Amino acid sequence: MKRVFEHPPESANGKRYWRSVDELSETPEFQQWLEREFPNGAAEMADDEWSRRGFLKLMGASMALAGVGLTSCRRPEAHLVPFTKSAEWTIPGKFLYYATAMPRRTGAIPLVATTVDGRPIKLEGNPLHPASGGATDVYAQASILDLYDPTRSRHFLHKGKPAERDAFEKYLVDLSAKAKADGGAGLAFLVEEVHSPTRERLRAEMERMFPKMRWCIYNAGMTEAQQVATQTAFGANTRLVPQIERADVILSLDSDFVDCGEGDVASVRGFTSRRRISEAKGTMNRLYVVENRFTLTGSMADHRLRCPASQISTVAYALAKEIAGGTGDTGLTALLGTIAPTATEGFDEEWVAEAAADLVSKAGASLVLAGSHQPVTVQLLAYGMNAALKNIGATLMVHDFASNPRTMSLLQLADEILHDQVKQLFILGGDPVFNAFRGIAQDLETKQPLDWADLQKKVPDVVRLGYHEDATSAASQWHVPLAHYLESWGDALAADGTYMSIQPMIMPLFGGVSEIEMLNMVLGRPKVEGPELIQETFRATKPAGDFATAWTKFAHDGFSSQAPVRDRGNASIAGGAGALAQQLWNSLPAPTPESPEIVFVRDYSIDDGRYINNGWLQELPDPITKLTWDNGALMSPNLAKHLGVETGDLIHISVTDVARDQNNGPIERDLVIAALISPGHAENSITIPMGYGRRMPGFDSLPYAGGAVEDKPGMAEQIGFNAFHLRTPSSPHFIVADGKAVESVKVEKAGGKYALAITQDHWSIEGRGLVREATLDRYREENDFVKKIAGDEELPATLPSLYAHPALTSEHQWGMAVDLNVCTGCSACVIACQAENNIPVVGKLQVGHGRAMHWIRIDRYYASAKEFNQDAREYPQNPEIVHEPMMCQHCENAPCETVCP
Repeated sequence: MKRVFEHPPESANGKRYWRSVDELSETPEFQQWLEREFPNGAAEMADDEWSRRGFLKLMGASMALAGVGLTSCRRPEAHLVPFTKSAEWTIPGKFLYYATAMPRRTGAIPLVATTVDGRPIKLEGNPLHPASGGATDVYAQASILDLYDPTRSRHFLHKGKPAERDAFEKYLVDLSAKAKADGGAGLAFLVEEVHSPTRERLRAEMERMFPKMRWCIYNAGMTEAQQVATQTAFGANTRLVPQIERADVILSLDSDFVDCGEGDVASVRGFTSRRRISEAKGTMNRLYVVENRFTLTGSMADHRLRCPASQISTVAYALAKEIAGGTGDTGLTALLGTIAPTATEGFDEEWVAEAAADLVSKAGASLVLAGSHQPVTVQLLAYGMNAALKNIGATLMVHDFASNPRTMSLLQLADEILHDQVKQLFILGGDPVFNAFRGIAQDLETKQPLDWADLQKKVPDVVRLGYHEDATSAASQWHVPLAHYLESWGDALAADGTYMSIQPMIMPLFGGVSEIEMLNMVLGRPKVEGPELIQETFRATKPAGDFATAWTKFAHDGFSSQAPVRDRGNASIAGGAGALAQQLWNSLPAPTPESPEIVFVRDYSIDDGRYINNGWLQELPDPITKLTWDNGALMSPNLAKHLGVETGDLIHISVTDVARDQNNGPIERDLVIAALISPGHAENSITIPMGYGRRMPGFDSLPYAGGAVEDKPGMAEQIGFNAFHLRTPSSPHFIVADGKAVESVKVEKAGGKYALAITQDHWSIEGRGLVREATLDRYREENDFVKKIAGDEELPATLPSLYAHPALTSEHQWGMAVDLNVCTGCSACVIACQAENNIPVVGKLQVGHGRAMHWIRIDRYYASAKEFNQDAREYPQNPEIVHEPMMCQHCENAPCETVCP
């Protein structure tokens, strides 16, 4: 008998919970998927290729082939190396733990590495560090897989051919002598931001040796707007550190601080510490979020306002105006007087008024955060609001954070290269050929826009230190394999300025070189084998007592308390902030269905593309969309309806610049990408995660990589879509047709479909109400509300069990409890479980068939009170999100019990 799907239930709190638009509308495709996932009898997959019977036939054929091989071929030779020299302090099979840290652009993550027989196998947070408390995120958990990545760079290359390390070191000796002679006039370094004190010390030494050298920092996922605004408002060498645990009311203006990729572990811990309710009289913080698409922070919001990213500046102005009126702050009033938005409507003014009133009522215990991708004016408005609310020095600390005043931007370096000022370029990490702005410079003669690949060809000597042999390596004269952070000594600063050590767990597997080792070689210093470079830096901090004892403690603990960051206290905003806001204010026209905005964001799995070779992260479902192995063009159901597309349909995005080429023709950029309908997305806005569309040597041949596009054979085996094709220096984070830089933005259906592996409809509960939530007031009145599911039904006192042995009510049973008030849906536990238990990835095709092997999953439910009009397809446009962790059920009978800690 056919199983009938029950409509998602409406719970006692009046909300309807659903996973996807297809589930909500009960489409035939969802009905078919439901029957395939929960078959009656022995129902099989519709395609015989992946049916159980077909699978057994395939295995039978494989065994037959193996039998032929066993009888007709020699056994292959295997050369084994005996473990005659054991690692220091090891006992076979006994784990050893070492403190280290993972360098990140926003601040390093303190870690403890588990090693066995001299090999690192697992990473956890350092419980001694106050910012971590033993916590990590998905990137730290998955970084252990990068260490053993089979596609990472293994050889020194010179002009694309294998070379010896000695030849490269001789090249550096000659280069150093030449650079000393002319003061490094043609020398330039392009690096990523990692906040390493030792790297900064070596850079300063190089600037003394080569006073004319250039130093450029570039990260595709970062922006200079926040740094410019901070230094304008509070002075040079400053950095703002939010104390979220002190805030009763928080307002996020496109700031995804709950995501560790944009924020840090300390921010998440601070926020969730105010969400734990252990008694009826307990209180919680309150979170207001303004954003264009659902983020992890938006999913935790108490009040969320959908708004196109280009219009958040207008909302920020309206909020600042309300706060200035509520506090009577003259500084904020003066700042507002320097700017004049062309439009202050188009959003929920009542929402803005209530949010501002709530912030004013909690002056000194509130916090306004602006996302790093928002322009300088939004950053300055956020600082002005915090100053008016008396938050600076209370919930927003101003710390001294030294920076190099000679650091140049990527645009400045591009101009230097264009004018033939750079002769030797060192690219340490990153992949600018792939992710730098398109049209980053203009040819001096033809006036044609130039990409970074064109500029790099103009540099006679390019040395690339990279983890993979990628597009930037192919355009370089020298490629040097980069060492993993678990293979080399290093140091770093946490987001709060804490000084941390990075110590190796294993010798470099493929002869890799770290950044500081490379800089040491450029300086002409002797080769180092141990921590000497880090010890020089640590000695400069003047640790108390005996140096050897202090160093031992530093390496043991993983961080030093001898180098505290100075807090400037209740700092005031400088007068130059208003002048800068007036100079940079730019009111952008509101996007329309005919001309939507295009927004570029980091991907929750691969960041800005740096983790694209990590199979664990690729197969990790996006916490919001549940998409794996791909990116897509996120849009609201209304915009998808206007374009006439469904999820998986290809769309064509075309952007025309105001600038003209040498023939006075339009300069256009375009991208074909798959649409992905995302409830809760802002109208007339399309969000594209960055980092995909990259071709990596060896990666396409892996069995779990690759996609497929119907009717588009040229896109077969594509790994996502390259959003960097659309980014320019004038539109680095969002594109809107403003008539100044961008003439038009057009989006239309391209024809054809692209297969997306989305897990949001996997393991459907067929109408069972697993999600249970209530307001704080209801919890105080009825703290056992969790015993009620859909409607007012109460669960029985003792749930029936499928297992008779052992009895689940007996003593000493394994149990796990998750406080859903503090679960952000980040999925770090999913990757941690995968690393702990060596769970394999199955690839995009198998995920599409519902065969992902994660032992833990995080279900994402939409919640809406509005009734769904199935005939008119009027989907709820502004639902809420609820995260529901589904752990392994600890039945005491599963085979995983013997390996799960």
